[in-house]
Parts: sequence; C-alpha cells; structure tokens
Amino acid sequence: MYAVPDLIRVWGPAAAWATVLYVISTLSGLGGVTSFPFADKLAHFVLYAVLGATLAWGWARSPRVVSHGLVLIAGALYGVTDEWHQMHVPGRTPEVADWVADIAGLLIGYWMTLRLVRRVSGNLEVEEAM
Repeated sequence: MYAVPDLIRVWGPAAAWATVLYVISTLSGLGGVTSFPFADKLAHFVLYAVLGATLAWGWARSPRVVSHGLVLIAGALYGVTDEWHQMHVPGRTPEVADWVADIAGLLIGYWMTLRLVRRVSGNLEVEEAM
C-alpha cells in the first residue's frame, strides 16, 4: 500500500498538471485565440505532452506494477473530460480534433519521458516494458 508521501511523490506531478489543465479549461477567453492555423491544436498537443511526461514519471517511480495501457487510457479519458468540461464554459467548444491532439501529445510526452528515464537511470526494464 502507498504511504501518502509516496503517492504524492509518484503521482503528484500528474495530478498537479491535470489541475493546471482544468484551470486553463475554465478560462472562457481562450477559445478563439490563434496566431496561426492550428495553433489551438499545437497548444493541446504541448499541454498533453506534459501530462504524458508526468504520467510516465509516475509509472517509472511507482512501486506497483501498473500497465502502460491503463496509465495512457487514464490520460486519454482525462482529455475526454476536459473537452466535456469545455461544453459548459462560455466561449469554449469541445472538438474531437482537440482530443486527437491531446492523445498525440500524451503519447509522445509519455514515450519521450520513458526514454529519458531509461537513459538517466540505465534501467533497461523501462524500455522493454514499452
């Protein structure tokens, strides 16, 4: 069983970033802000790449065996809830394309972080589990 400090150390960064994403989703003025075509998709990609990185951090530090699939499904489902939440924020609209960008960022951030963890720690099991 996790002790609370271990739980915070392992999954706290992902929970904190999910909170940041939620706060950003509540901002009603962001829906139409674009400086170039697909800027909003790039923003979704980058923000969810960070979520993917924090989830990979949690996976790599977890004392329990957690499947990559379960962690990634949790991240993708968070993206669904984010889009659903935007339905209720004035000036924001949910889009499937945003969710696709979320998932792409999630996967890339997760994969890159696991690769980095492997290189830094020399832990070959991290790469073999991917």
